[in-house]
Amino acid sequence: MLVQYYGRVMGSDWDEPLDDLRWHWGDAYLICCFGLGRWVAQRRDSHATIGADGPEKLRDLIAADYRAHPVPRDTRPCRFLPEG
Repeated sequence: MLVQYYGRVMGSDWDEPLDDLRWHWGDAYLICCFGLGRWVAQRRDSHATIGADGPEKLRDLIAADYRAHPVPRDTRPCRFLPEG
């Protein structure tokens, strides 16, 4: 059943897995689903993109990418301007 919530149609097959991925990895990766079979995560630091055909595969690829090269998660603004 589809439900209207603040102008957005809820109830698609990928809402729950997408929310789960964003909950766990959203501060390090921008995560989107462009329909079933088109899952994408983009690193917030380098903007490198990872693609997969399902949420479980994307989760595994994100975890492997993060283990190899952790994404800095400190989002506080710098108090000092860079020299130069």
